[in-house]
Parts: sequence; C-alpha cells; structure tokens
Amino acid sequence: MKNLDYIIKKVIRETQEENSSRYMFFSNLEQMKRQCEILLDMDHSMIENILENGHDWAQDHISEAKNNMDQVFDFLMNETERDGMDMSMNFDNEDIVMSEGKTKKNKPTNPDLWQQSLDWARQRYEVCPSAYCNGAAAKRYKSKGGKWRKG
Repeated sequence: MKNLDYIIKKVIRETQEENSSRYMFFSNLEQMKRQCEILLDMDHSMIENILENGHDWAQDHISEAKNNMDQVFDFLMNETERDGMDMSMNFDNEDIVMSEGKTKKNKPTNPDLWQQSLDWARQRYEVCPSAYCNGAAAKRYKSKGGKWRKG
C-alpha cells in the first residue's frame, strides 16, 4: 500500500509540474522509470514463463524501446558535452556521474587491452563514440580481465 501512495504522490507532483514547456518529455521519462521499477520488482521466473508461452512480442517491444532510449540518451550526452557539462558512465556499477566541469572518470588498468577492445567495437558499430560502441568495448574489456580505477 505504501508503494501505491508513493506512486500517487509522484503522479500528482508531475501533474503540478506541467507548466514546463517540456513537461511531457519529463513526465514520460518518469512514467517509464516507474513502469521499469515495477517490472523489475516482479518475479523474473514468472515473467520468463509468460514470455516463453507465445508472448515474444513483449521482449521485442522492450528491445525497441531500449534502442529508442539509447538514441535519445546518446544525443543528449553529446549535446551536454558540447555545452561544457561533463557526463560519464561508470561501467562497474552502472552509475551515471554528471557534474559541471571536471569529473574523475574511470581509467582502464590495462590501457593496451582497453585500446584493443575499443578498436574491436569500432569495427562493429557504425557510430562511434556511442553508448552501443562504448558499452560493447567495456563489456569485451571486462570479459578479457580488464579492470577500472578512478582517474
């Protein structure tokens, strides 16, 4: 019941914020966040069972939504970098660090392996840098034993 109260209060707050010219953008993000949290809190084996019983379309829709979100995310990341806002992803714990000016970014402990991973990803992705390309490089780097340290 407490969760329902939280959701209702959040919806009311979002309704009050509608005076912003981009309230729908932020309202849609908030709704997507709420729905993702609810879905992630559900029993994963139950969801898998539903998907395996002829409902693969749901997985396809999630994949397409992720692709769309990645494009918006990449665009806004690039725009904020141009405006002097430094944003970086921490691939170890998936936190996003945003700050004005200087940010301590993660640095590879094995720069040669990181460069090999980047080169490998750049051969496979048309747009670099991008979340897809950087994510693939980071995943490959980690799978090859690469580690990160704060720079």
